[in-house]
Amino acid sequence: MARTSYHALIASAALILVVAASAPGDAQGVWAGVGIIAPGEGIGPLKIGMTPAQVRPLLDRLPCEIAVAYTDGRVSRMETNCGVAYQTAEGITVGLDGSRIWWIHGPPDQAVPSNFAGTRADWLIYRGAGIGFRVIYAEGGTLIQAVAVFKGTGVPAVRRPPAPVPVIPPPVLGE
Repeated sequence: MARTSYHALIASAALILVVAASAPGDAQGVWAGVGIIAPGEGIGPLKIGMTPAQVRPLLDRLPCEIAVAYTDGRVSRMETNCGVAYQTAEGITVGLDGSRIWWIHGPPDQAVPSNFAGTRADWLIYRGAGIGFRVIYAEGGTLIQAVAVFKGTGVPAVRRPPAPVPVIPPPVLGE
């Protein structure tokens, strides 16, 4: 294959990936194959209030593990430490920098220390929304290590939409 054909093939493949990644997903605004983390409601197909009999058949079909806690025979809390497969409608997922949490949800209702093996970490709990994020503090930043969903107590106080994608790319410096 000629060198220019090879580069054209690579460029075409990259363009297809960019278009596919920017294509809208289902009605909830997520891409196909990504389970939504809905504060106060659930993660992917698992929902607050389900019974063990409703949860069991779904567990084998999940792309990765969701830990489920029950109260009075119903799902009361769930948690995942799986990134990309599950994310909020705003794109918050395990493995990302935690700064987006504060932008979307504002300051937490409660920060509970969750240190492990000498690593500083906190659960940032948003009771109103029904969501919590375990963040690890390292090298001047934060990393989302887990996301938990539980029944919320009301409407969250802060809710900012994600920043829109620019129509044209910004100019390159020096032009």
